[in-house]
Amino acid sequence: MNRNSGAAGIGQISNDEPGLLDSQWHYVSVSYGGKQMGLLVETDDEDEAWQEAEDLRRAFGADARILTVQKVVVQ
Repeated sequence: MNRNSGAAGIGQISNDEPGLLDSQWHYVSVSYGGKQMGLLVETDDEDEAWQEAEDLRRAFGADARILTVQKVVVQ
């Protein structure tokens, strides 16, 4: 049971609203301090995905680096 009454449950999502499968996605991976962080970015624009990757990399500091930016299909 969801404690957040404002959140939609699976049965409450309207058919008119776009779902996860209707969106285009890119997967961004950044390494920092011997760790790795992955992020799904809702965009079909590769340049926008790279910008999100760069923003994420900057957030972790100078030692962070972008590992991958790739388009993915959510099934």
